[in-house]
Amino acid sequence: MITAFRQKVTVGRGGVINLRSQKLKPGATAEVIVLVEGEAQDGAQRMTAADLLKSGMVGMWADRKDIGDSLEFARSLRKRAEKRGE
Repeated sequence: MITAFRQKVTVGRGGVINLRSQKLKPGATAEVIVLVEGEAQDGAQRMTAADLLKSGMVGMWADRKDIGDSLEFARSLRKRAEKRGE
């Protein structure tokens, strides 16, 4: 039988997390999943749609002469990226 509980904790110095619960018995095996609030998992900053619009990324290909159809160009980039691991 699996017992689950949720507990909010503050991460301490050095990334230390302390969990205490009467549900945790000495010698029991536990699997811990950590969900960090307020930051991206890989350390990258999250952007809102407004942030993206202000960033200059939207429309960055507009004046490029070497890209005919930007939608087709983006589609081909995605296809190449998908095949990279094969």
